[in-house]
Amino acid sequence: MILYKYVSFKTALDIIENASIAFSCIEDLNDPFECTALGFSDGEMSASMVTNAYRSRFSRNYALLSLTREPLNPLMWAHYGDSHQGVAIGIDVEKAGLTCPQSSIIPAQYGEVIYTASKPKFSNFEHYTEELMNIGKDATGFNSDFYNITKRAFLYKSSEWSYEEEVRVVKRLVDSPYGYHSEGGTFSNVSGDWIQKKPKSLGRPIYCLQIPKDSIVNVYLGRYVYKNISRTKTTTEIEFANFKELCRGRGIALNRCEPDVHSWKLNEVKV
Repeated sequence: MILYKYVSFKTALDIIENASIAFSCIEDLNDPFECTALGFSDGEMSASMVTNAYRSRFSRNYALLSLTREPLNPLMWAHYGDSHQGVAIGIDVEKAGLTCPQSSIIPAQYGEVIYTASKPKFSNFEHYTEELMNIGKDATGFNSDFYNITKRAFLYKSSEWSYEEEVRVVKRLVDSPYGYHSEGGTFSNVSGDWIQKKPKSLGRPIYCLQIPKDSIVNVYLGRYVYKNISRTKTTTEIEFANFKELCRGRGIALNRCEPDVHSWKLNEVKV
């Protein structure tokens, strides 16, 4: 299964050079409704207070990778591909270890986001203090019993986001000697998957998972990727040439996106 990550050109170069992919925490995502579909009802504590408590625990103890099925989605290019000036990177998720049930609490094959027009109600779902405090202390890998709550936390989104066709991979951070507010350092979780924590970017930590070089299988260049050289000057011709040579040297297929003159679709053109 090939899934895609839309990024800027600079980020794409970093991903391919270092064979690593960034994971984010819930609180650092662009949807303020993340992890609010838990369906708590008011009791001794308000549903809002309980939901926020769970959201905070999930955000501090787990990191997720957002991928998509479609590399030729114009909206994805506009929103995540640097306004069509970036790159969509194709990752073989099996080769990358992202389908491994021992190293992810939600591996890729279970990570398809569920889009709903209204927020789901779980009237029979009650919270327990012990359960809340144990979030992040569960077994490292996929746990079918725990999947019910992790699915509610990570995989429910409004139908307005359905154009993303998102698939997520979720990993634990609890085994790291570094917390959400710390900077620098590397760590390994129990299964041995190495994750590098880079210095904070815009006030947030970034966790980078090392993946095999051959798991990056193809690259799509945005329609306006050359503006990085001609207008914004954020990339030199030499850097761009080196990027293409790096891809070719690793057997990564290179494509570019071209608008179809007969429809609103993007076409794939080999470079």
